[in-house]
Amino acid sequence: MEIKQLEYFVATADHGSLNKAAEQLYTSQPNVSKVIANLEKDLGVILFERNSRGMRMTEQGKMLYGHALTILKNSNMIRSLVQKKTGNYFSVSGYQSSILAKLIADIYEAHKDQNITFGFREGTVEEITDDVSEHISEIGIVYLAHTQLQCFKHIIWHKKLEFFPLAELSIRVYLGSRHPWYDRESVELTELSQLKFIEGTKDFFAMEHHIERISVGAVQMENLNNAVCTNSDYLITSMLKHTDVCCLGIDFVSREYEEQGIRALKVRDCEKFLTLGYVKQKKKDLSSEARFYIGELKKMLSAYNVLL
Repeated sequence: MEIKQLEYFVATADHGSLNKAAEQLYTSQPNVSKVIANLEKDLGVILFERNSRGMRMTEQGKMLYGHALTILKNSNMIRSLVQKKTGNYFSVSGYQSSILAKLIADIYEAHKDQNITFGFREGTVEEITDDVSEHISEIGIVYLAHTQLQCFKHIIWHKKLEFFPLAELSIRVYLGSRHPWYDRESVELTELSQLKFIEGTKDFFAMEHHIERISVGAVQMENLNNAVCTNSDYLITSMLKHTDVCCLGIDFVSREYEEQGIRALKVRDCEKFLTLGYVKQKKKDLSSEARFYIGELKKMLSAYNVLL
């Protein structure tokens, strides 16, 4: 299987037409047809149903489509990285956070005359650690429930990574002015079952999976009322501002949320059950950019009095 075959497959699937795919790819319709036929032969499956109305993906084609997009995205990223002829590249991977993104803006301002290209990638804990293991990002910022630390350390050992804890955190409930509890200062742990939540990216290490373990005698919270599911930080912010849904977040509040009228209510009687820290490759010294980033993050955590 070749990257070219996947490019032709995705273009044909997107347009539903060999002719339109050929126009996008700057080639001929017979060439697109030949490449698709060779891909089907290599895989031993039929990817498209051909009829007078064009090309329609089969079930096997639909199964391939999402994986093909991921491969092409990663291929383009690799190509852009290795083709950089001058300068340095520094990237951080982390969870969805305006705080972590703002730190990239800060480090850019501090180093903008040094010919450095900066990057920030959001993802699950698995994706973050994969980025660091695969040299896509130098460091990854993660937070995990205490109950998952042993499992996490075992996973990153296989990826040849190290974990450095920075802070112990609890959780807050984030909500906007449309929410009936907007003027409250805090909520009880047992009240979480009454709320409608935005569920973020599916992640084995997500805090929602471990809330039921953080307080002896607490009501089981495995089945939170998730009214909206998304992997978009922008949609989360928009839903908080314009609806009565809320979301769970760490007790480390971005000023940008406050400026947009989003409040973060404390959860009473909730222990600090999350550890925030960073991962890096074993036996590899951090760059000056990485040290600056972590130093600025430590300053912010110290201001919240949560730094270890």
